[in-house]
Amino acid sequence: MRYNETVRSGGALPWLFQRISGVALAVILLIHVINLHVLIRTEISYAAIAERVATPLWKTINISFLVLALFHGLFGLWIVLGDYIHKGWARLLIYSVISLIALGFTIFGTLTMITFQYGG
Repeated sequence: MRYNETVRSGGALPWLFQRISGVALAVILLIHVINLHVLIRTEISYAAIAERVATPLWKTINISFLVLALFHGLFGLWIVLGDYIHKGWARLLIYSVISLIALGFTIFGTLTMITFQYGG
């Protein structure tokens, strides 16, 4: 068995995007924590959070966080399971289940964020 190190082997781009999505998740999480726990001087309540989440900027940030987290986590799961599952039908089944989970959570999470309104 010989390891194929070329960029055309299909593993370089997903590897790179996995690293980029990890860094992006860390940055978005840092922004979230600073904004929620440092910049807010009032008591954290539903009203304060809902008012912020209703703005287009925070909807965009939350949807980005959702998509990146789903990609990063589920693609990582796919890579780990791919190391242990070698039968073609089982790999297709696992890939299909992971893709359906990602699609479902992306659709429902995005719809929830887009349609969220506060105060009427």
